[in-house]
Amino acid sequence: MRISDVQAGRIGEYLLAVYAMLTSDGALVPFQVDADDDHRDLVVAVKGKSTFASLQAKACFELGASGFVQSNATYFEDSIPKDPSWIYVIVLVLELAPVVWWLVPAPDFNRLTTQSPARGGREVELHFRAFPDRDDAFAPFRTQTKDVGPRLLELINALPPATKPVPGARLVMARR
Repeated sequence: MRISDVQAGRIGEYLLAVYAMLTSDGALVPFQVDADDDHRDLVVAVKGKSTFASLQAKACFELGASGFVQSNATYFEDSIPKDPSWIYVIVLVLELAPVVWWLVPAPDFNRLTTQSPARGGREVELHFRAFPDRDDAFAPFRTQTKDVGPRLLELINALPPATKPVPGARLVMARR
């Protein structure tokens, strides 16, 4: 029996949560999203800070016929994530171990994936295709397991100021 797409997604989420904590020496804290209506699987925050990124995790368990990793994401056109704080994480798992990871911010993912109509043209499917060991458009985003946490920290720290909380800002709620 084959692992379903839903199971593969959940496995990707768990692997990402574990390796984000382990490889960042605990600097990253993952939060599970219970209602992922917008395809947000995890939110990962920097411990002690209010900076975070939203992650969509995908796990692949085999290479395609041409030797590449393949993963798809399907959205309504107006809901495709565009924010740089949205990061796609694809992991290739072989023989029960994560082998290669890709951490791709949404603007780059949208630019580099091929897109095609899905579900009768009502939605758009983004097609990720990358080689685990060759130069291709996604090679700059490829990383090893030991570097998942440091790479996420690097991406979070490089986010534009508008995606980070304003220092000293507080939410105050008052009853009228």
